[in-house]
Amino acid sequence: MMVLSLWSVKPQWRQLRSKLVSLIVVLLSHFALAMVPCLFPFLSLLAMLPVAALVMVSTYALAGWLRRLLDMTASAPAMVIIHILFIWGVYITVIREAIPNLLDATLNMECVLLFIGLSRIFYGDPGIVPVKSTCTGAPEQTDPSEVDLPNKGSPILSRVRCCYFCKRNVNGFDHHCPAFGNCIGQKNHHLFMVLVIGFIITEATFSLCSSQYIKVSSLANSVRFERDLPGNLVTSTLLFSFLQVLWQVFFLTWHIYCICCNIKTEEWVNWRKYPEFQLVTQPQQAIPFTVTKFVNPYNKGILTNVREYLTQFTC
Repeated sequence: MMVLSLWSVKPQWRQLRSKLVSLIVVLLSHFALAMVPCLFPFLSLLAMLPVAALVMVSTYALAGWLRRLLDMTASAPAMVIIHILFIWGVYITVIREAIPNLLDATLNMECVLLFIGLSRIFYGDPGIVPVKSTCTGAPEQTDPSEVDLPNKGSPILSRVRCCYFCKRNVNGFDHHCPAFGNCIGQKNHHLFMVLVIGFIITEATFSLCSSQYIKVSSLANSVRFERDLPGNLVTSTLLFSFLQVLWQVFFLTWHIYCICCNIKTEEWVNWRKYPEFQLVTQPQQAIPFTVTKFVNPYNKGILTNVREYLTQFTC
């Protein structure tokens, strides 16, 4: 009985260890970033950006190597939450005193809304559908005849895909998001887009507040701002937030493109696995062999695609 009890507790300890590893990785990454303004105080913020990017990539690569070496896992959703808490903590303890009340209330409200959105997408249904056949995890299209729903003849159900990571069949499957710990499908794609935009706005607001603090502190102090501990934390979190905004803007642009073209990320990456995206041209004199080209049968024009995307969540 004691062995069975310990065995049942083991998964809980594994989850706790995963969150502890995530905490260590986040703190290590921010400590490494804080060393950038400490070691290179003569550089401008713009010049520090590539150095900070290199430090971040190197830190995560080292952390990943150590995790594989020690056979430990980290929780990506936990890392997202810890990053937000760390940046929010730096803001409250250091930056807040130099920020106007309206901007202060705005940033705090944005952080609260982020946590509400994260809790919803962590545990929300992305559009899981019951399928009679087992999901092998391979990126393949699910046969609509196998979907155990009364409206199985709907053309929307032809876009039920199998998630490679979760081994679940998801309607309108776009991709599996490790940061949110869930698949992104038809039922939560709108929340996913709102969260991405929310992260960009929050990080941009934090960057504005950090810049304001640096400006005020530089004018008030005769000592160089970057040389004290609070200054290093403010500068490093500013660099982190700005780097996050950069890649998230490109990420958001890609998903806006997918909405405008009515295509999913999974379909675009693995289009050769889905017959409806393949246009086979017959051999001709100039080309004596068959050629498979990409074609999007779901693209009805930008306006129609966007209207369908917006209306499918209000029906």
